[in-house]
Amino acid sequence: MTLTVLAPIFALLALGFAAARTGLLTAEANGGLLKLVACFAIPALLFRSLAAGAQASGDGEIALIYLLGCAALVVVAFAYGRFALGLSLAECVVFGMGVIYSNSSLIGVPIAQALLGNQGVALLSQIIAIHTLVLIPLATLLLAFGGGAGGGSKALVSAISNPMTIALAAGLVWRRTGLAVPEPIDQFIGMLAAAAPALSLIALGATVARVPLPTSFAAPVASVVLKLVIHPLLIWSIAQAMGLPKEQILIATVTAALPPGINVYVLAVQFGRHAEDAARSFALATTLSAVSISIVVQAVAWR
Repeated sequence: MTLTVLAPIFALLALGFAAARTGLLTAEANGGLLKLVACFAIPALLFRSLAAGAQASGDGEIALIYLLGCAALVVVAFAYGRFALGLSLAECVVFGMGVIYSNSSLIGVPIAQALLGNQGVALLSQIIAIHTLVLIPLATLLLAFGGGAGGGSKALVSAISNPMTIALAAGLVWRRTGLAVPEPIDQFIGMLAAAAPALSLIALGATVARVPLPTSFAAPVASVVLKLVIHPLLIWSIAQAMGLPKEQILIATVTAALPPGINVYVLAVQFGRHAEDAARSFALATTLSAVSISIVVQAVAWR
């Protein structure tokens, strides 16, 4: 069953990779595809999953536990980056983000939908809110102030105006009203939502194809081990200890086993900190995540 769920997902990643390597999907075209997915398709899927009334029992618990695990792991990542790899404090921010910030949108959404349908997406949306409203703004603030730039207010505005943030808020508000989404609007949003999984995975595969291989493996390998091994083990342990339902444990652990999101690399480039290793960690972790996700799904979903 693990193969049945995950094989189409990684086949789409491979399709995007091949399309980029053969020149069929250029860098410019892929950039447009990523914007289309991030601004329309995934927000539509998040809104529809929440507004349609997909109930996630224990609202908020999965997000708090996930945030607790991230907070504990980022301390370890900072210490390792600073004392073992000799990174600057700003570089440690990028390294730490690569360890705790999962690709919850481009890869997580298709997997959550394949595993638990709308319930899985509704649960994942709580973790996406943590990524969007806490992790990225905090990292941006630290990098901005650490580099002497005045980017704090811009980071906050960017987080609030992010289409996924708006979709999350709108979906939650609409669900509270108890009203059904009007059929023409629901069909329109549904068509966008249906395109999200395939397009996001193809775009991500094409992105990975353009990342150069590492010449020094110390930082990328450390980042990948912390992200794909330690992170899911830590989240699973905390979720088990707190007695979360099986569905929440599955989504939280699978999310932790995902590779880092591309936003980590974008931040690294924007502030000129640890950018090359961030790109290589992203590519290496994305490739190896087929193993980590398969193990997590097999171990947790059908125990």
